[in-house]
Amino acid sequence: MENRDPDVFQLLSYYNVRRDTFSVNSLFWSKQRKARVSLVYNTIDTWFTIVYNLSMVKDTPAITKEILKARGQITSDKLAGFARISRQAAHKYLAKLVKQKKLLKIGKTRKSYYLPYSSQKAKRLARRSKTIRLQLKNKNLQEDLIFDRLSLTANLVRQLPDNAKGIFRYAFTEILNNAIEHSKSPNIAIDIYEQQGFIFFKIVDHGIGIFNKLKSKYRLKDNFEAVQELLKGKITTAPKAHSGEGIFFTSKIADCFIVEAAKIKLVIDNKAADVFVEDIANKKGTGVTFQFNKNSKKELKTLFAEYTNEDFKFSKTKVTVKLYQHGVDYVSRSQARRLLYGLEKFEEILLDFKGIKGIGQSFADEIFRVFASEHPNIALMPNNTAASVVFMIKRAQEG
Repeated sequence: MENRDPDVFQLLSYYNVRRDTFSVNSLFWSKQRKARVSLVYNTIDTWFTIVYNLSMVKDTPAITKEILKARGQITSDKLAGFARISRQAAHKYLAKLVKQKKLLKIGKTRKSYYLPYSSQKAKRLARRSKTIRLQLKNKNLQEDLIFDRLSLTANLVRQLPDNAKGIFRYAFTEILNNAIEHSKSPNIAIDIYEQQGFIFFKIVDHGIGIFNKLKSKYRLKDNFEAVQELLKGKITTAPKAHSGEGIFFTSKIADCFIVEAAKIKLVIDNKAADVFVEDIANKKGTGVTFQFNKNSKKELKTLFAEYTNEDFKFSKTKVTVKLYQHGVDYVSRSQARRLLYGLEKFEEILLDFKGIKGIGQSFADEIFRVFASEHPNIALMPNNTAASVVFMIKRAQEG
C-alpha cells in the first residue's frame, strides 16, 4: 500500500466508517429513505472504486483503462483530472487511440466522449454522421427556403448531379409543403441521409394523418379507400390552394416511396414495379420516406410528359385495383363505383389488373359499359389482364 495517495486512503477510511453507520441506522428508516440514501452511496462507491484504483497507478494508459472499466466511457476532462495532465495532452492521447481503432469518439464539441471500439458501433456512428436532421416548428415555414439552405450547407444535397438535385428538390418541397399546410402539426421532423448509393429524405409530422384526413374529407368507408384515392392522383383536401398532383408525381419519380399513417404503411416500389400495403402499429400523424438513386439519369420533364397532354395538363393516372380490398374478389357495382370515384377529372385511366384472377359481371359492367357511356371522352385502358378478366370486360363492352 506504499503507493497509495495518503489523502485518498484517509478519505476512503472515513467513507467506510460512514457506510457502516448507514448500515446500522438504516434498520430504523422507511423503505423510501433507505432507497434514496442507498442510491447516493452506490454512486459514491463507483467513484471511490475509480479513485482507489487510480491512486495505485500513475501512467496515462492505465488510468484510461481504469476509467473505461468503471464508467464505460471517458472524456478529455476526466482523463486530464485523474492523470494530472493538461486537457490538450489528454485530447491528443485519446485521439491517438481513436486513430488506432481502440476508441470511438461520440460528438464534436467539449461535450464529446469516447467509448471502447467495436465495428458495429463504428458502422452505426458512420450512418448517423451522414444524417442531416432538422426539428422545425411549423410556423411561417417556407419549403423552398429550407431546401435552398440545405443545398448550400449539406454536402449530401450540394454534390448531387443537376438532374438528381432537380428531382430531389421537387419531391422534398412538395412533401414538406403538404406537411406544413395540411397536417396541422406543431412540429415537423426532417431526416436526409445516404445509403448504398441512394439518397433519402424522411418527413414526419404529428398531425391528423393523411389517410384519416382523406377519409373524413371524402366520407370514405375506411383508410384503405383513402389509399385508393391517394394513388389516383389529382386529389387534395384543399382544392383552392392545391392541385393534388404533388404526391402523385413524387411517388412516380422515386425509386421507392413510403407513406406511414394510422395503421397503414403504403409502399410504392418503382424498381420492382409494385405497390403494396402493410399493417403497422397505430401512428399519429404522417411519415413520408423518399428514396432515389444519386446517379439516376431520370428527368422530371420525362415524367411530366408521360402523364400530361399536349396542353400540359395532368390527364392520366394509374389505379392499382388489387390494393383496395384484401383478398376480396371484385364483383359488385358498389366496388366499381368506389374505384371510379373522382376519376371523371381525367382523360386517360390505366386500370392495372395485375394479380387479379377474375372479376364479376356487375363490376365489369359498371366500369366498361355504364361509366364508359357516361364519359365517352375518357379512355379506359385495362392492363395486365388475365384471360377471365378480358372475357368479362369484352362481355360488358358488347352488352
